[in-house]
Amino acid sequence: MKGKYIAAIVAVVVIAGGLAGLVYYQSSQAAANDGHVAMKVADAPNLGASAVFMTFSSVSLHSNVSGWTNYSVKSTTINILNVTNANAALLSNITLKAGTYTMIRLYITNVSVDILGVTVNFTLHSPFAFANHPFKVSAKGNLNVIVDFNLSSDLNLNAKVFTPNVGVVVN
Repeated sequence: MKGKYIAAIVAVVVIAGGLAGLVYYQSSQAAANDGHVAMKVADAPNLGASAVFMTFSSVSLHSNVSGWTNYSVKSTTINILNVTNANAALLSNITLKAGTYTMIRLYITNVSVDILGVTVNFTLHSPFAFANHPFKVSAKGNLNVIVDFNLSSDLNLNAKVFTPNVGVVVN
């Protein structure tokens, strides 16, 4: 009877070791298939202000496989005025599972505008900029996704309201 207990214990140890090895193998394979996305922001031409400071807090990406996933961004304030697609400002490098992503939410906590030497805080019409623009992340690939703001239409200078209407550039 003692031999049966020892055999059972050995069987459990072998099975547990096999499962641990399988989990390790699958997680290392999944990581090997991750791609990287550089999330950037830019602005369309000047609107008459001397600076537009936007503070970003996070990015959410949607895929049909996993739904919405949030990615923290170190709270970053960028003077986005006159930042173009050619010199887009980096918010964060994000490691993503390979696959197709369909939507982007870029969370904004503050917008302030320098007009004639006075800094004015704007009310946010929405806490995030939203883009419905699919992009594909390849395994071990690198991709630039630029959320392109159009400040001349996003900023209502009279009402001091910021309403993000964005486009997306993927390269």
